[in-house]
Amino acid sequence: MKKGIALKLVGCAFAGLTLFSCGAKYTPLTEEQKTAKADSIVTATSAEVKKAKEDACAAEMQAKVDAKVQELTAAAATAENK
Repeated sequence: MKKGIALKLVGCAFAGLTLFSCGAKYTPLTEEQKTAKADSIVTATSAEVKKAKEDACAAEMQAKVDAKVQELTAAAATAENK
C-alpha cells in the first residue's frame, strides 16, 4: 500500500517537472553569437591577465637583478680580501 502511494507521488512529481520544463526550450547559439560571447569574455579578462603577467615579469626581473647584485657584491668582497 505504501509502495503504491510512493510510486504515485514519484510519478506525479516527474510529470509535474516534465510539464513545468516544457516552456523552456533549448536553442543553440549561432556562430556569430558564439564569437560575440567569446570576444566579450576575452575583452573583459584581457586587462586582468595582462596586468598579472606584467606583475609576474616585474617580480621575476627584480629577483634576477637582486641575485646579480648579490653575486657581484660577493665577488667584489672576495677580491678585496685577497
